[in-house]
Amino acid sequence: MSDDLESTKTPWWTLGFDVEGLVAALGALLVGILLGWLWSPLFWIGFTAMLVALAAGRRSKRTPPELDSAIVAPCDGRVVSIDRMEAPTEMRMEADVVNRIRIASSPTSTNKLYSPIAGDVDLASVEAGEATQFFATKPEMDGLCLAHVLVSRGTHQVGMRLAQGGFGPRLDLDVEVGDTVRLGRAFGTRRLGGWCDIYLPDGPDVMIWVGQSLVGGETVLARLAPIRDEDLFDDEVELAALPESSETEPEEGGDEAEPFAPEDPAQMFARLKEAAVKQEGD
Repeated sequence: MSDDLESTKTPWWTLGFDVEGLVAALGALLVGILLGWLWSPLFWIGFTAMLVALAAGRRSKRTPPELDSAIVAPCDGRVVSIDRMEAPTEMRMEADVVNRIRIASSPTSTNKLYSPIAGDVDLASVEAGEATQFFATKPEMDGLCLAHVLVSRGTHQVGMRLAQGGFGPRLDLDVEVGDTVRLGRAFGTRRLGGWCDIYLPDGPDVMIWVGQSLVGGETVLARLAPIRDEDLFDDEVELAALPESSETEPEEGGDEAEPFAPEDPAQMFARLKEAAVKQEGD
């Protein structure tokens, strides 16, 4: 079989771990071993911390769809709700009404965040949460760690609000305002799950349903309306501004006809009078 048609990698092996997660897991295991020397039941404290660190550092390689107009899920999780609502002021979106898709991710979900569309980053901010809010049961709780990201492409905008417990370095963004991102590109890390509210334009039909499991960077949420070509739009405006075609008379010896418009009678009589006066003077 040709090399172009044969995969040389194991197709299901896409799992990996961040270096930070592996280092934290190793440190937790060593602490557990030291505690176990003092008293054997204490070993399980370090072992549990090791599992948490591995879960926080788990990532997966994703392959975005080859659809220029696709809007993909920004993270792994399950759809909690789909609502039509006013655009939040903190998202700085131009649209007044948007579709909000709320996604809940478990602590064992992969930790990467993926760009829902290809475009420019217009907003990227992170608000540190309170250390006392390690476990979050609702996305609107006080003291949570929050991040707001807005990606625009032409006249289209897609916003994201990420929320999770405020303890530890669990939410990092790898992009800044002005950066350009590709569809499905990893733009940040969110460890141990949380919530993601994604705000879509009101026009496209949502292609998912409540309760559906999403694969970050791959599952298509909706499709953007085609962007009208600016040059073509300008040409159409210029054509619309042209006057209606008038009657033409061909010139002698010429292949092309020039526009012909009847002369104003007042101007014709004035010119004849001027010629008559000039002739009398001669």
